[in-house]
Amino acid sequence: MILYDLTIRGKTEREMEEVFWSVALVAISIVIVIAKLVCENVWLEPRRIRSVLEKQGIKGPKPSFLFGNISEMSSIQVQSHSDLDESASSLSSDHWLQSLFPFFQTWKKNHGPIYMYSTGIKQHLHISKPELIKELKLVRSLDFGRPSHLAKTLKPLLGGGIMRANGTDWAFQRNLIAPEFFHAKIQNMVGYVEESTMATIRAWEMRMNENQSVELVIDKDFKVLSADVLSRACFGSSYAQGNKIFEIIDTMQTALAKPSFIFGFLDLRFLPTKANREILKSQKEVETLILKVINDREEENRKMGAGTGGNQSGKDLLQAILEGAATAFEHNYNEMKHFIVASCKTIYFAGAESISLAASWTMMLLASHPQWQQRVRSEIQDTFGNVLSPHCFDDMDKFRKLKTLTMVIQESLRLYPPGITIARQALVDTKLGELELPKGINMWVFIPTLHRDPDNWGPDANEFKPERFANGVNEACKYPQLYMPFGLGSRICLGQNFAMFQLKIIFSILLSNFSFSLSPNYRHSPVYNMLLKPKYGMRIIANRVGSAEA
Repeated sequence: MILYDLTIRGKTEREMEEVFWSVALVAISIVIVIAKLVCENVWLEPRRIRSVLEKQGIKGPKPSFLFGNISEMSSIQVQSHSDLDESASSLSSDHWLQSLFPFFQTWKKNHGPIYMYSTGIKQHLHISKPELIKELKLVRSLDFGRPSHLAKTLKPLLGGGIMRANGTDWAFQRNLIAPEFFHAKIQNMVGYVEESTMATIRAWEMRMNENQSVELVIDKDFKVLSADVLSRACFGSSYAQGNKIFEIIDTMQTALAKPSFIFGFLDLRFLPTKANREILKSQKEVETLILKVINDREEENRKMGAGTGGNQSGKDLLQAILEGAATAFEHNYNEMKHFIVASCKTIYFAGAESISLAASWTMMLLASHPQWQQRVRSEIQDTFGNVLSPHCFDDMDKFRKLKTLTMVIQESLRLYPPGITIARQALVDTKLGELELPKGINMWVFIPTLHRDPDNWGPDANEFKPERFANGVNEACKYPQLYMPFGLGSRICLGQNFAMFQLKIIFSILLSNFSFSLSPNYRHSPVYNMLLKPKYGMRIIANRVGSAEA
């Protein structure tokens, strides 16, 4: 009996020992795998990327292990802000420009038009060489896409929409959305722009004093105007119905516009911090509101019969997305809903915000240059008469005659482009011109310095001179490929024609009714908040035409 017990005990101990060593081997294997992955991602992959570029003569600031050039970027940023005297910034100065990603400009002076730098384990390539940007504009390959860390950062704001998508997913969304901004479709939106602009005029008139003038914070009014146009033209609703969506998106935009998010310093969004909880809450709220818009449209379609989507002008963008998604995700309802919500989030963000800012900066420049304001007003009156009649913009032949207004808008987009960076990632090992690009490198183009480069635009690059565009973009500067207010390449803004069309109608109506001047309370301080915004608001004095000298 004793022998039996010893045998059983010995067997149990051996089994326990075997289990122990099995668990130990598994744990060691897991540690080895994790160590290998960490070594590859933290050490070997960054070294591989940098080695490929260094062999081609590309240099840059020396990175430190794990943190890259984050410390240097932060110190340059702090120094730039301490040197910036906002009160001294004038309209003809580019003083404010030094505060926008100042490390880009510092490193360009030290390392030339092409250089590399690091944020943690992420490797970046800054490009301002005209020949390479020209090559980047010509790229149609799906091998270049949105940087993965940036797509991840913007997910709460844009979902899986076209501004985040890559590869075939991006191509599908582009083919679905692009036709909705073809010329024939844009013409159907004329009425919406007219109606929304006239609503803005009525709101201003109600606020005017006995002298027929009023001070406006015009960037806020333009935001409501462009959001109303977008809501009517793309969603068959109005700004009032989508107001809460725009408010939440604006909050999320501010939260996600920090350099630490944009350049991928540290991804700590998984931590339950107050900021991360608020972003998650906003994400859920905006998706719930957009789902209501979608469900309301689907219910409307069921009542009316599919096709018009309740839009008297025909199928709008929301209807096109619904029908395209229904075909593409026929057997996956959840995927279809996610896609539709993401597409709508992208349109709400990109469609209204960029146009309102373009209008704000253009108005500031017109208010600052009364001679150009009068030239544009005279052109509008010569083309359409002193009083604009409803639907007068349906005449495309007349619309094309607004060349002075077009030049003014183009010059405004040069000096104050709403989007100030362009980012691409090499998704595979590839080439850009003669440059070998390793998979994973993130390429950055900083638009404001290119748009104000005296080597390209001449010694008057900081001045407002719309006449430089008299013969088109190709004759305006030495390297026209460096003019990119709507982005570049195959990922250029799909709504650029709609944006120009909308801006021309808005300014034609406004300048026919009002003259504008800068308010004494206006402080010129453009800042980065995912887009280029006036830090203290765009304060403008509006006078009824005829009540004051234009």
